[in-house]
Amino acid sequence: MNDHTTLVARQAMADMIGRLLLAPPSPALWEEAAILVDLAAVTDNRPEALAIAYEYVFGRNVYPYESLYCDEELMLNTATAEQVAATYNTCGFLPTQNVGAPDHLGLEFIFLARLIATEATALSAENLDRYYWARQQMAAFLADHLAVWVPIWARAVQRIPAHPFYQTLASLTVEFIGSELERLSPPMPVSPTYIPLQSATAPAEVDELGALVRHLITPVRAGIFLSRADCTMLARQLGFSVPIADRFTMVRTLFETAGQFEQVIDLVTTLENVMSNEIQELHRLITTQSVWQPLLQPWAQRLTQSIHIVRTGLG
Repeated sequence: MNDHTTLVARQAMADMIGRLLLAPPSPALWEEAAILVDLAAVTDNRPEALAIAYEYVFGRNVYPYESLYCDEELMLNTATAEQVAATYNTCGFLPTQNVGAPDHLGLEFIFLARLIATEATALSAENLDRYYWARQQMAAFLADHLAVWVPIWARAVQRIPAHPFYQTLASLTVEFIGSELERLSPPMPVSPTYIPLQSATAPAEVDELGALVRHLITPVRAGIFLSRADCTMLARQLGFSVPIADRFTMVRTLFETAGQFEQVIDLVTTLENVMSNEIQELHRLITTQSVWQPLLQPWAQRLTQSIHIVRTGLG
């Protein structure tokens, strides 16, 4: 997997994934993506459908920014984004795409592609110092960033009944990261423990339900990214609807409405089922590729804790 031809192909693949995640595909990128068998199977002749699906999935529901999964502020350009930007600067990577923050998944993948390209060039030139430098940078970036949060993002995408193109793309993204982890093995040491940190700014809500909702919408605490589409799906399963709003308001409305209809126990059971299924999916990925174990086990632990919290409340 480390010969020059293979590395060039992997660089092209990472770059294409990055561009597909940054914006709806242009006609040229549409044709390029259709070369892949998995994407070709879910690609039709209506590129406008992808533009609509892209906005629905990434613009309204599953935001592709690392900081929203790894920091508690639930805002862009927090500590994680600053760390990613510092890594870009160290490696001489200057993003040209205009997105909301440097930790956008598309940018992170294009950065990974540049590192693979550097590795390939150094290998061809027999520049071992540069070759090992590129591999070390990739290993660190995967362990500290991409491999830490992307499977959780991908699961949130796959739960949305939108265009199958983006569900497939999410799977391919995780598969590529897994193959890079294996290619750069031995696996990097990752601490399996998790210590909840106090938010930088105290949330305005202080009641018990508000604290529970805040927990559930904070991925680094809950172990899951609950999107607005998830909220709509949960409400429909219980036979009612909730207005579209920000995630905090929608989750709170879910509990309040369930209370009005005496369905709180049903809502708790439905949430438990969703989180239990996510634990199973994480373990499935670990079973498929053991290299994921130290990276995903903390998320499984968070989900287990969240199931207990939903049952008992935070009080």
